[in-house]
Amino acid sequence: MKAMKHAHPLPNFMLVITQHGDMLALSPEQAQALANWLDKHGPIAKELAMAIKKGEQQLQEASMNGSSKEEIMAQLEALLDKRRQLAEMKTICRDNMRQILSDEQWNEVVSLYKEML
Repeated sequence: MKAMKHAHPLPNFMLVITQHGDMLALSPEQAQALANWLDKHGPIAKELAMAIKKGEQQLQEASMNGSSKEEIMAQLEALLDKRRQLAEMKTICRDNMRQILSDEQWNEVVSLYKEML
């Protein structure tokens, strides 16, 4: 959660599902739909978070090693693109989750997420 939160501050609602899904009274269909989403997109999100962390380290090294402004800005642009991709994925995940869950379940997800902070 720490790496994901650092990579982008948008909530990671799937964490609630994986840690507290039993508290949501999910139907088998809901549980399967959420599991399918996580199986497909979870590895991509983790890869982006790790790439962001690595990109930050490379950017810092580039600056300390005297890379040109143009090189640093190009690295920064690539890093910001990864952050945008992760933000987009988290937002699509949220929207997908809101379609799968009832309003009551969604409100519980938000409440549980706030407790996890």
